[in-house]
Amino acid sequence: MTRTSSSSAARPRALSAAPDVEICRTPLADLCADCDAVTLLPPLSPPEEGHVRHHCALDAPLAVFDLDDTLLDGDCTGMWMRWMVACGWIKDVDAFMAIGERHQVQYHAGTLDIHEHTGHLLSPLVGRHRDEVRREVDDFVEEMVMPRLLEGGIARLAEHGEAGHRTLIISASMHHLVGPIASRLTADGALATHPAFDEQGCFTGATSGIVTFREGKLAALDDWLAGAERIHRTPQSLWGYSDSHNDLPLLERVDFPHATQPDAPLRQLAEARGWPVVDWRLSRLSD
Repeated sequence: MTRTSSSSAARPRALSAAPDVEICRTPLADLCADCDAVTLLPPLSPPEEGHVRHHCALDAPLAVFDLDDTLLDGDCTGMWMRWMVACGWIKDVDAFMAIGERHQVQYHAGTLDIHEHTGHLLSPLVGRHRDEVRREVDDFVEEMVMPRLLEGGIARLAEHGEAGHRTLIISASMHHLVGPIASRLTADGALATHPAFDEQGCFTGATSGIVTFREGKLAALDDWLAGAERIHRTPQSLWGYSDSHNDLPLLERVDFPHATQPDAPLRQLAEARGWPVVDWRLSRLSD
């Protein structure tokens, strides 16, 4: 994986010292009073921060990444729809895909009925066991998703992890897709809309819990943060990355928002507010 260049100002990371290694304290290395980790300089830091500060695992910053058109060059939902067609799970292919295309237009226009959309996506899975679907999802991720990941985005995700930050992938796509993708990318978790299952473990066609779209993403993040607070692991700062104006509530919630391959409304807003604008489509992961 090729790393993107990073700022010279940097936020420290924690590395565990081997028992037999003597630690030499310098202006760039010290021990955390809470976790006894060695503090070093990683490649991430807010531009205005020029001093060395260690974030131990107890309050590690959190980086939240959108998936579609942010880490992935494309829309995993649309790709999954075509995969389901290839599986023979769609009876009226033309009608099914036409509805999907209409929903995509509505998404970009900000008029999508997310409940209608999730019902449409889940309809081919009704009555199918979660294990059958998971086997197809695993193949789908390897064959369709992994080759289309954006190298700059994956490098940035890795930089956050190496800096000791926790990472989440948050998406309006369904959790039975986003969860395995996040696991494959070694993110710390995934926030997405969960499908509902019956007592036999089969899809019902309904959703369960928070629908992670627009304000729903913010609700899911706040729910995650509340859980972290209950175990005394509240992140000291939040980073956010997205391509869409639909994620404006999420980007306004974080401390360090980034517009990635932004659509026109988000680009205009990001430039007006001085948010970083990046384009990770300049490179893509290769086999």
